[in-house]
Amino acid sequence: MEQQDKGRKPKLDPEGQVAFLRGKGVTFERMGEADAMHYLSQESYLFSAYAYRTLFPKRVGGAHDGEYANLDFRDLVDLERLDRDLRTALLPLALDAEHLAKARVLDEVARRPSEDGHSIVRDYIASLSPSERSRRAAEISRLRRDEYSGDLQRHYPAEMPIWVLLELSSFGTVADIYRFCANRWGDRPMLREHYFLRSAKGVRNACAHSSAIINGFGSASHDARPAPDALTVALRDAGFSKRSRASRMRNPRLQQIASLLLLHRRMAEGTALAGEASAELRYLADDIRSVLSVTRPDASAEASMEFLAELVDRWF
Repeated sequence: MEQQDKGRKPKLDPEGQVAFLRGKGVTFERMGEADAMHYLSQESYLFSAYAYRTLFPKRVGGAHDGEYANLDFRDLVDLERLDRDLRTALLPLALDAEHLAKARVLDEVARRPSEDGHSIVRDYIASLSPSERSRRAAEISRLRRDEYSGDLQRHYPAEMPIWVLLELSSFGTVADIYRFCANRWGDRPMLREHYFLRSAKGVRNACAHSSAIINGFGSASHDARPAPDALTVALRDAGFSKRSRASRMRNPRLQQIASLLLLHRRMAEGTALAGEASAELRYLADDIRSVLSVTRPDASAEASMEFLAELVDRWF
């Protein structure tokens, strides 16, 4: 028990939080301590704001060994706000992608004489393993008492058409149905879009849960799997160098965001959704550049944010 207590982080009041930050090398020149305490007690909280420290290098050696270098509290505030703006811009894109995926499937069903809207559901369910089938059934069954989807779920207690199944399914299940349909119809573009939908789901979840995103843009971020060929080609065609593509797409979060941007650009082309996304993303690109004009994170984080702003310029 004593060992557990020793490892616990102490509770800190606003004054203690500022003292803790000072001990880590954070300065209060661009935002004073009184304003910082107000921010930490009224507008945010330490655990959230302090997450962005990972984007700054630490001093090595000397009296201040291990402290953060060139990190002012205002930098944390600006980055936290920028992250919120990033989530605000990306969440509608992910929701659009889910909506457009449903629309694409239903349009194909409507156009194909061989599809009646019911057999495709039976075949999809039959393609699942017993455990997957059970999870899908439980997912829909839980909606029975849902305020928004309960009436629809109760109206189709047994067999349901594809348009109802899509409406009652989670984003992950929608993506899985999209994959099934792509294989059923031998549609390779749809199959590629399925992989991008998986990335869109990851971004959607991060945005919906207000998870920090850009704190993973630093040099300590984990390597991602190789970017899909379609994404690599699209970045190449947009004028990004091979070195830039390879370096930036090693970051899993940036790769997911780039995948979502490409998916939305392709799926929403020619719709009103495309114009709405462009306006929001251009504001985001300006916001990124504004923050970087006064904040100096580590080289990897700065390059990742600049890449994102440039990606918006070239695609939107």
